[in-house]
Amino acid sequence: MDEVYGVTIDGPSDIVIASCGGYPNDINVYQLQKTMDNAWCVVREGGAVIIIGECEGGSDSAALEKTMRDNPSPESIKAALEKRFVIGANKAFAIMRFMKRAKFILVSGMEKEMSELMFFEHAASMEEAMKKAGDIAGCDANIILMPQSGLTLPRIKNNLPTGFFLV
Repeated sequence: MDEVYGVTIDGPSDIVIASCGGYPNDINVYQLQKTMDNAWCVVREGGAVIIIGECEGGSDSAALEKTMRDNPSPESIKAALEKRFVIGANKAFAIMRFMKRAKFILVSGMEKEMSELMFFEHAASMEEAMKKAGDIAGCDANIILMPQSGLTLPRIKNNLPTGFFLV
């Protein structure tokens, strides 16, 4: 598995730009969450992750939307799931737990209101997303590009030097 999908990097980055890899991996937030799994591994605490995913189907889960609407934090989602597990609501926890580490900016055709309901920072364009990420991470930020984030299994080694890296 590591030989095919694994990539070793020296350390976490200030900004990660992660693509879902197109259809069907970005058809909705339910599928997009898989991209977050791997991008989250390589961003530093307090950094920014730009997710590129069309999400033409929105969230594709009424349970996911209700859980996000009713619970403002990963802890409250976890408590609700421990009381009563609901398929779809589990994705809310999977999404929110990452947002404790870094700011997630979504570049998508999805409506801004839906992006914000899912606790993403909405960006209408890549330029807007880069400005927001730069405001978070600074102008000398390290950037990692993950064109197939859902399929890339990153492993961190040491410290990451300044610059761009394709993962």
